[in-house]
Amino acid sequence: MEYLRVTKVRDVHMYRRGEKYEGTLHLTTHHIIFTIEKGNGREFWFCYPMIERVEFYRGSVMLFEENVIKELNNLSNNNGITSGIWNMIGSEDNYNNNGNNEEKLKLSEDKQKLLNRGCCLRIQFRDFNYIAFDFKNILKGQDVFDSMMRLSCIDDINKLYAFIYQPVKIETGLNGWESYDFMKEFTRQGLMLDGSGDSSWRITNLNNNFELCDSYPSKLIVPSNISDNMLKHSVKYRSKNRFPALTYYYKKNGCSIVRCSQPLVGIKQNRSVQDEKLIEMIFKSNDDKSPNNLIVDCRPITNAMAQVALGAGTEIMDNYNEGTERIFLNIENIHVIRDALNKIKNVLKESDVNKGIIDIDNVSSGWLEHIRRLLNGTNILVNKIHKENNHLIVHCSDGWDRTSQISSLVEICIDPYYRTIKGFIVLIEKEWNSYGHRFRERNGYLQNDHKFYDYRENGSSSAIKRLSQRYKHSQ
Repeated sequence: MEYLRVTKVRDVHMYRRGEKYEGTLHLTTHHIIFTIEKGNGREFWFCYPMIERVEFYRGSVMLFEENVIKELNNLSNNNGITSGIWNMIGSEDNYNNNGNNEEKLKLSEDKQKLLNRGCCLRIQFRDFNYIAFDFKNILKGQDVFDSMMRLSCIDDINKLYAFIYQPVKIETGLNGWESYDFMKEFTRQGLMLDGSGDSSWRITNLNNNFELCDSYPSKLIVPSNISDNMLKHSVKYRSKNRFPALTYYYKKNGCSIVRCSQPLVGIKQNRSVQDEKLIEMIFKSNDDKSPNNLIVDCRPITNAMAQVALGAGTEIMDNYNEGTERIFLNIENIHVIRDALNKIKNVLKESDVNKGIIDIDNVSSGWLEHIRRLLNGTNILVNKIHKENNHLIVHCSDGWDRTSQISSLVEICIDPYYRTIKGFIVLIEKEWNSYGHRFRERNGYLQNDHKFYDYRENGSSSAIKRLSQRYKHSQ
């Protein structure tokens, strides 16, 4: 409560999707609650972690309304009344058609003064919703603004509502920590990891204390004929020690999806015999049934080559098995994706006071091109593993952003289990959480600097939605 400078403000106007509501604003330690005065007292609840940006302005938010802006500009430019000004100052029926323009100008100026009274808050949410509040009392509005800033900009992850929330009775039966069982999931995929039968794969506990790779899970699956000693040497060749490890076994043909990070090739064209042997054994894990296999670099080729100067890069294909190909999926990095979605946000930002459906597909942002590349890459890889019996080695730079996206999308397409609610939860835990996607940093909950802020999850969810729309009846 020490963060709350005010808890209740009456006579507030809320603007949302072009609609105006009059009511009372309540501030709690975890939520903003707006109660409409008229009708059935409907409530709007907004939680602070969903707030991405809050802006404070003098005057009414209606000064940002499209028609008002045009009319005020016309008033300023023409020093007179245009035909559209009646939308702002009243009905034309209230005036004599022969009335003088000076009287009309005086009334419009009075309206402008009214709009300049008080203050407003404009709030942008992480789910692309936009709302605004009008306050008649500037001091009250300032107190609300200060309280929102204190409660939405936190310095400790434990202050997030998720760590304080007490589940209702219907939710107590679900333990999120138990939603993903490593052994159960890979057994479901068709691997025999308990020693009950022959298997080309085994579990290594080399990373039990996260000493080998602090962003990998404690248990990992590698080819059974690769020793732990060889793994210790191979990790040095991959960025952040994220060496190739199995993430999905396709039981229909014995092929696999293996993920890792970029190789540390550098200008000197470094190589690693251990890394090459590890990948060779991955490709031979289904008894040479896959003569042609694929190394998938999710980045644009120019980005991959630029990493060479920094001591990294992409695979030197001459060092790997004959029949091994490499493709680049041209998926951009977090900075390009962030810029693209910010252009979308710039179009949506007036949706608090302005009505109308915005056609996002016609906005020149580059966002849809990003989604197209995701879906195109997914289509290529699904065909490779399902129709052409290719093993897939997937990586980007560090292997925790684009790699998670692509591997998840491919698995959703080839495994119907991941298209269920339970399976989708397992997929998120397996591909994103356990393999070190930086949710805290990418969502920017604890920092004002948005340098590493990313909308990767938005891109994935958008691609999944388009897949589900395209294949509505797929089981």
